[in-house]
Amino acid sequence: MRFTTRSVAALRSRDKAYWESDESLPGFRLKVSPTGVKSFGVRLRSRGGRKNRSDTMQVIGRFGVLTVEEARAKARELLSRTTLGADIANEQRDARTAPSVAELAERFLEERAGKLKARTITEYRRLFEVEIVPTLGSTAAREVSRRDVARLHHSRRQTPYLANRCVTLLASLLSWAERHGYIPEGVHPTKGIELFREQGRERSLSDDELLELGNALRQAETRGLPPDTKRAAYSAMRHGGRRGVAPRVSPANPFAIAAIRMLILSGWREQEVLSLRWEMLDLEAKRATLPDTKTGRSYRDLGGAAVQLLRDLPRLSRSPFVFPGQRPQSPLTDIKHVWYAVRQAAGLPALRLHDLRHAYASTGADMGVPLLTLGAVLGHSTIETTKKYAHLGESPSARAAEDISAAIAARLEGRSTEVRHIGRRR
Repeated sequence: MRFTTRSVAALRSRDKAYWESDESLPGFRLKVSPTGVKSFGVRLRSRGGRKNRSDTMQVIGRFGVLTVEEARAKARELLSRTTLGADIANEQRDARTAPSVAELAERFLEERAGKLKARTITEYRRLFEVEIVPTLGSTAAREVSRRDVARLHHSRRQTPYLANRCVTLLASLLSWAERHGYIPEGVHPTKGIELFREQGRERSLSDDELLELGNALRQAETRGLPPDTKRAAYSAMRHGGRRGVAPRVSPANPFAIAAIRMLILSGWREQEVLSLRWEMLDLEAKRATLPDTKTGRSYRDLGGAAVQLLRDLPRLSRSPFVFPGQRPQSPLTDIKHVWYAVRQAAGLPALRLHDLRHAYASTGADMGVPLLTLGAVLGHSTIETTKKYAHLGESPSARAAEDISAAIAARLEGRSTEVRHIGRRR
């Protein structure tokens, strides 16, 4: 019979399933089940074109979901590809076993763990688990389309930085998958995605803001501060607590307070402070040697205010860390809960820990510190530029660190300071 809408609809079910063939396209068939369900299929010959046991019946779809002409067109396509040498069965087997985005993300993180910093891997994992996998995780990586990536990117348009990081991380994942043979070469659905324009988030701190920050730090280490209201409510909800119950207020971890002060007085990055060991410090020379920073091995000059902070810290006999954690052999890993309470008390709810580094740099720039010298103090890649001054006694970076930390320390306590331009002689 020739399949038409009328002829297929007229077929009746029997006690057993049976097949009908379409006379106009050899291999195009229709199965009628005992329940009356009608499914289109196509018999694909093995190589050589002769009928044998290795022939496969490829199901195309149900009648009603597909029209007769749609099914015939699909059958003709599959037959044509088979004639040209395509192994349809093997292609479908590969498609069924193709790894998903979630599976490849896990393999990607495992493979990159020894090549990237632990903090980078942690951030990658967070982006995968929170942003990418919930949207694309179950999709086979080889099937991810440019439309899929564009939708993911557009859905995060309210946070341009996050949206862009999702696209760049997905691009890294797919490039890695291509190199390792998980997806065909040339599959780059992230290409052509126009990233959002990102606004700079850097900010400075006024004298009044530094004073409020200093007052909040002193209150946190003496009487204690209530936790950040929004985060306290969220924590109570997650742990089954009751909302509206006033949290207990007690003095904060003194090492957490000291770490925040160190960030303010040194301009260092958060992890540079938290991972600091006593063996890295030469307090007499007011210098630190950081073996593994964002820019590699780094030598930092410390101002007197930062050195005094370090001298006043107690040393735990069993811990090599300047800011130890709960376990003696581990550093302090999280100061954000203390920071959130401090910034709320200071009236600076949007201030980030990284903004303290920008505030330090801004203070130095206002005092006339040359950019190359300031880069050396902050541990930028320009540190090599200042090494040639090491034999001249007091280096420009040491003098800058001294004056910047002194100025910030005075402002934290509300003492007025005269801005001395670093470029001038004493």
